[in-house]
Amino acid sequence: MITQPAPEEALSVSDVAARIRAQITEDPLLSSCTVVGEVQSSMRSSAGHEYLTLRDAESTLECVRFRGSIRPGEETPVVGEVVLLVGRIDLYAPRSRYQMIASAIFRPGGMGLLSKELEALKQRLQAEGLFDAARKRPIPVAPEGIALVTSKSGAVLHDVLRVLRYAAPQSRLVLVHTAVQGATAPAEIVDGIQRANKLAKDEHRAGRSDAPAVILLARGGGSSDDLAAFSSEVVLRAIAASELPVLSAVGHESDITLADLVADDRAGTPSIGAARLAPNLDAVRRLPLQLAVRARDAVEILITRAAAAFESERRALVAAGPATRLERAEERLALTADDLSRAVRGHLRDALEGVQQAGILLGALSPLAVLSRGYAMVEGSDGSLVRSWRQAPAGTVIRVRLGDGEIGAQVTKSGKGGRDGGKAS
Repeated sequence: MITQPAPEEALSVSDVAARIRAQITEDPLLSSCTVVGEVQSSMRSSAGHEYLTLRDAESTLECVRFRGSIRPGEETPVVGEVVLLVGRIDLYAPRSRYQMIASAIFRPGGMGLLSKELEALKQRLQAEGLFDAARKRPIPVAPEGIALVTSKSGAVLHDVLRVLRYAAPQSRLVLVHTAVQGATAPAEIVDGIQRANKLAKDEHRAGRSDAPAVILLARGGGSSDDLAAFSSEVVLRAIAASELPVLSAVGHESDITLADLVADDRAGTPSIGAARLAPNLDAVRRLPLQLAVRARDAVEILITRAAAAFESERRALVAAGPATRLERAEERLALTADDLSRAVRGHLRDALEGVQQAGILLGALSPLAVLSRGYAMVEGSDGSLVRSWRQAPAGTVIRVRLGDGEIGAQVTKSGKGGRDGGKAS
């Protein structure tokens, strides 16, 4: 049985970070090394520092080049490019995150193996016709049943539920849980698509009117590695073989996976995908304000946390005195400042994207867009919308608006009924 140790005998979090950092920095192989890898992501901050993520088939490595190591006019490496970085491995203690501090970069040219394999798969599927528009089916409007293939944890389920709760409360949502990243994700997504199809078939046979009529395949944003499962061949062939139409809603608006190309249609985000299936315009119009409030709150929390971390770092440097850690002070402060800047920009970008998405939703679900799908809108002679037969008794002059024009008519019969319940001439 383990007895409770005395608090003074325990290591502090900073002690642990310092010991790990000492092990890393004192290793001669890591204190001066060259690393080769394929660029998974890259960006240059407003302060001039460059952040890269290198990858191979099994691992990733975060890297930073400070502006003093970047030659004037030097371009940032592109995603998929193979690079050689010269530098050292260090530990960023505030985040307990090891990374490479690069002093030089060499670009031998060419794309990495992973990018080449992905492009070869894309070309092969395109040659088979899996991307052809002719094989794609229309996504049903306001389906009574929706199969959501995604993870039960994370924000996607909540985002989709929020949209449908406001905009399509009559729709039944069936969650088909799968992993959405990692080694098991491709097989689980395939199984999820197949389970959704089987459920729909069984419920149709049982006479359920709210059986799933469409699959919403969804995942939140992430790196190219995070989204890799949605470009795996087994998943793409499962999408193509699905009897239910598939609406792909993976990542952010700017994220494109091969699943987007094979699916019957694509939505920029899971929220947009849910709204595509929801006919309630009034509810969708409320989304921009909700998104803006959420983004504002998130940014405020982020700024508060980052400011506290920055102040903690400043105090640590002051307490250590000018003779210690001076060599790393600029690097650590630059990393903290850039972390804050990147995070705030990211949340502001998400807020802007949310408002833009709401605009896209309004456009897609506007009355004119609905009319173009074969519906009609009836107005009285004064331009008011006719919502009930009681507003148009016999003799009423009406205007029927269609997607490509309008028809003037007069009601000859009005009443509640079926196909022959009312007529206009």
